[in-house]
Formats: sequence, structure tokens, C-alpha cells
Amino acid sequence: MFGIAVVVVCVLLTVLNLILTLGVLRRLREHAERLNELAEADTGQWRDPIIGLGSRPGPFSAVDVDGGRIGDADLGVDTLVAFFSPDCGICAEWLPRFVAAATALGDRRRALAVVVAPSATDPAAAVQVAALRGAATVVVENDKGPLAEAFRVAGFPAMVRLDEHGTVLANRLVDVAGVPAVA
Repeated sequence: MFGIAVVVVCVLLTVLNLILTLGVLRRLREHAERLNELAEADTGQWRDPIIGLGSRPGPFSAVDVDGGRIGDADLGVDTLVAFFSPDCGICAEWLPRFVAAATALGDRRRALAVVVAPSATDPAAAVQVAALRGAATVVVENDKGPLAEAFRVAGFPAMVRLDEHGTVLANRLVDVAGVPAVA
């Protein structure tokens, strides 16, 4: 009799376990479907962190850290333009890559680096300016400054490579600074 009771209890526990497992699987399937719906809905809202391929930046005028004026007309053949922020963690990884690509161009006027910070005297901004100064023309501007507006910057780091007409040839970090620039 005791053996029958043990078997009945085991069967009941197995059935209960099966019911609970099927319930968990159904909930997981519902969550997976919901996550897919959210991912599909979000795809249409993704925005590049900078102006798109084939576009041209708007007009701008700014003063670099050396006191020189720079405008959209100063962007020449195969120019690199990058935007960094002292508050951006990944910028520390991409800044040396940009410096290497800009240095490979052989002329610091062919590379423009923008540090988006309250002022050039901000300690974190000063570190970035010092790292960029030898390889590129450097501008420090506030968020939504003339360069950020002209290039429609929405995140950091952001980089583009421009052709001789000022049209964006590349706007992915790896395409701009991940490979050596052509001199």
C-alpha cells in the first residue's frame, strides 16, 4: 500500500512539473515574440551618430584652438572630420585611431577634430585637445555648436571622411579611422 502511495505522489508531482514547464515555455515564447516586435519597431528609428553617406555638411564657421578660423570652404580633398566628447568612454579607444589616420594624411589641415566640451580649459577636454593637436586642426565647442549642427552629430565618437566636393564618403568609425588613410 505504501508503494502505491509513493507511485501516485510521484506521478502527481511529474504531472504538476509538466504543467509548470509548459506554462514557462508558453511565457518564454510570448516574451520572444514581444522582443521581436520591439526590435522591428526600433529598427526604423535608428539614427547614425553623424551626417549620412552622400550628404554634405551645412555651412559653418569656427575658431580653432590656435586662433585660426575654419569654415566649410576649408574642407579639402580626402578630409577626415571627427567629434569627441570628454564624457564619452569609447572616445578614448577611437581617439588614437583617428590620430593615426590623420597623421597618415601627412597634413594636419586635412583632418579636423572637434572636442565637444564646455571649454578648452576643462581638464578632460584639455587631454583630448593635447592628443589631437599634432595630427589635426582642433576646435572646441559646446554641445550643438556650429560644427556639430553642420554635421548633424547625435552621438560620440562620430567621424566622416569627405571627398573633394565635401560629400561624405564614409561615416562608420571603422571605415574612417579603422584603416590607414591614403596620403
